Amino acid sequence: MLTRYRHLTIPIKVLKTKFNISLPGDAGQHINQFELFNNDPGAKIGGTLLINQSDINCYLNFIKSRFSYSYGGRGGKGGQSFTYDKYQVWAFVTLSRDFGRILIRRETFADRILGIVHPVELKFKDDKVFSEHFYVVTNDKEKAPAAMTSDFRNIIKEMMYKNFVIEIIGSILVIRDNQPIDPQEVIHMTELACKIAELR
Repeated sequence: MLTRYRHLTIPIKVLKTKFNISLPGDAGQHINQFELFNNDPGAKIGGTLLINQSDINCYLNFIKSRFSYSYGGRGGKGGQSFTYDKYQVWAFVTLSRDFGRILIRRETFADRILGIVHPVELKFKDDKVFSEHFYVVTNDKEKAPAAMTSDFRNIIKEMMYKNFVIEIIGSILVIRDNQPIDPQEVIHMTELACKIAELR
C-alpha cells in the first residue's frame, strides 16, 4: 500500500534505522473517531506502519490531505486556482488507562486572553510549568487529571514540539504534526509516542 506514495520512502528508511517496523493488516484503526481527522473531510490514509517495540502498541498513519487556493482577480474571480496534496504523519498509541477525551497543544497568547474571559482550560496546580506552556481541554475534569500523571506531563514537557497536537479518546492517543513530512520530525514523533506508550 505504501508503494503508491513514493515520497514516503525517505521517512520510512530513516525510521528503519531506529525502529523495528512492519505493515499491519488493517490501516484504519481508530482514526475516524478523532476530530483532528474529521475536521479535514478530504483527508485519506496513505498507509500505516506498526512500531514493533517490546510490550507497547504504537503505529504511524501517513495522511494525505488535498488543499486548494486561488489568487488574482477581484474576489477570486478571473484569477488562477491551484490544488495540491500535503502529507503528514500521525502517531497512534494505545494507553494503559482511560483518559476520557482530551486535547493538548502548546498554549498561545490568544488562549491566555480567552482563558481570562471564558476559562475552559484544565490547569495543574502542582505543575505550573506544564500549565503555563500547554493548553489542555477535556470533557472529564476528574478522569483527565488522574490519568495525566506527572510522568506523562514530564514527557510532554520534554519532547512535544510546537507544531505537535495531541488528542486522546479513552485509551487511544494520536499525535499530529501540523507540518509537512520531515524525516527527523517523524523520528522525534515516534520516540515521543513510544515514551508515552511505555507508561503504566
